[in-house]
Amino acid sequence: MAKGVSVGGRSVPFAAEVAALGVVFGDIGTSPLYAFKQGLLAVGGGAVSDADVLGLLSLITWSIILSVTIKYVMLVLRADNDGEGGILALVTLLDLHRSTTGKRLWLLVVGLIGAAMLIGDGVLTPAMSVLSAIEGLEVIAPALDHWIVALTVMVVLAVFLSQRAGTDRIGAFYGPVMLLWFGALGGLGVYGIVQAPQVLWALDPQYGVALLVDHPFLSGAVLGATFLAITGGEALYADLGHFGRPVITRAWLFVAMPALLLNYYGQGANVLVHREAVRNPFYDLSPDPLDLPLLILAACATVIASQAIITGVFSLAKQAIELGYLPPMRISYTSEHNDQHIYIGRLNWIMMLACAAIVVSFGSSDRLASAYGIAVAMAMVATTVLFVAYVKRSWNWPLPALIGLAGGLAVIDVSFAAANLTKLHDGGWLPVTIAAIVLVVMVSWRRGLEGLGLQQRRFTEPLDDFIARGKPPACAVSPRTAIFLSRGGAVTPVALGRLSDLLNIQFSKAVIVSVWIASRPRVAVDERVRVTALDPVHVRVDVRFGYMQQIDVPSVLGPALYAQGIDPDDAVYVIGHERVIPPEDIRGVRDVLAHVFAFLARNAERSVDRFGLPRPRTIEIGYPVRL
Repeated sequence: MAKGVSVGGRSVPFAAEVAALGVVFGDIGTSPLYAFKQGLLAVGGGAVSDADVLGLLSLITWSIILSVTIKYVMLVLRADNDGEGGILALVTLLDLHRSTTGKRLWLLVVGLIGAAMLIGDGVLTPAMSVLSAIEGLEVIAPALDHWIVALTVMVVLAVFLSQRAGTDRIGAFYGPVMLLWFGALGGLGVYGIVQAPQVLWALDPQYGVALLVDHPFLSGAVLGATFLAITGGEALYADLGHFGRPVITRAWLFVAMPALLLNYYGQGANVLVHREAVRNPFYDLSPDPLDLPLLILAACATVIASQAIITGVFSLAKQAIELGYLPPMRISYTSEHNDQHIYIGRLNWIMMLACAAIVVSFGSSDRLASAYGIAVAMAMVATTVLFVAYVKRSWNWPLPALIGLAGGLAVIDVSFAAANLTKLHDGGWLPVTIAAIVLVVMVSWRRGLEGLGLQQRRFTEPLDDFIARGKPPACAVSPRTAIFLSRGGAVTPVALGRLSDLLNIQFSKAVIVSVWIASRPRVAVDERVRVTALDPVHVRVDVRFGYMQQIDVPSVLGPALYAQGIDPDDAVYVIGHERVIPPEDIRGVRDVLAHVFAFLARNAERSVDRFGLPRPRTIEIGYPVRL
């Protein structure tokens, strides 16, 4: 029987460590395809010296050690919210979504910017990874290089179309492939190092410092290229909830990191011996008989690399939806064992079309490299800011240690972010633009929900006042039980008030249900439902879900209603549906955000689907709300 580890209270089999290689490490695992190559181009293309090669390898080595191993694996992965990771997990740990004043407001802004940047990165990563692999045709079969873009688009489409299968099936297939990939990386690395063992001198960080000192005007480009080796670090944190810290840590320390370092050093050794290898040091490292199998394996690995960021974006989007920063979208749960394995179809299609367009527009990984990295660099800075704030609040570190932590992480992240900002004019505007669009959507939705709540007060009243008024004269009473969804437990649902006031209709039993999303990923079964009988007719029910749990109101509500003598299968659900009317004239930013919110509200998932309500027994009552 396989041994297991515990993740969020679940028993995770040992095979999950192999699956984690396919889901979590795909992005960073394919960086040898392009990172060292871009570094050589930044230093000087074909005219690189031995010191340049050793210096670049030294920068890559210590970036992996300091940023990925120490920052993420040893520190940031410990900042989990009941096993869930990602930048929005830090937002909820700090309760920033509940307070929008002072320093907390600025921390919230940092968190939202970081989340938007990661979603933007989810569009670029598949394009960059797959292009880098398919470009191996330039070395293996130059006559076919005109097929590179078309083949890349086909692979990208296949990646996104496969998402419906779910993380369980994808991870089970991808994991062994990625294990073979890391084995190939390590083996090729050893093969190269044997040719020039002196390459191991690059372990000395002095070589990296000397490279930056010797090329001061190229230092920004060199650091920007070096950063490509660690762009997958943020995905480790975003995918934390899928496998847990112990699994991710072991897979990184014993498989992924050694294989990556060996391959980078193997590429460097090969360049030391064969200067012409700078054109594509990854494929030039491979013996000729292995070129075709390596190309096929690389293509498979880049498909997996895309999976890492796509999975992270799905998790991030679900958190944002339940916290009120993105409009509801239909979410499919793809695993019977893990409620964090999800698929968001609408988001998947948007990302697929955008990614394919980027491949066609840029056409090569060299051109795309100028756009790649800036989004995740900014996201890493945001993670550092929130993580330091979390450590200050929760870990009780002494002030000198906290200052040292903040300073050390800031030096690394700010240096990389500043270096990537130099790409802004040369393609870097693209991920920033995507992130800006996402940020506008998040701010518009949040402000729109707040404005909607204020406007709804015109249609409603406190629940106690409604009940105190009693049944109106000549009121028709339906023998059915009606279940009303309310945005606030102490407020009369708009649908209930309008049926009573406009149609003079009430029900023999009225159940007012409020669905609350907690600041933690999961809420235990015994904490989910609280029932309060207000009078013989009206019952108030508060239902709580974690922000990463599937929301199925009928299944949770049923036992509570049976305990009150109410048959839930005989009840009808009555929900209000707002028709948002934005301002007629646009006079400022608020009016623009109102129009964006109105558009999003028209296209958001309806409550009947989001809460799993039975369609044959659900009635929607629409009413206009002007912002």
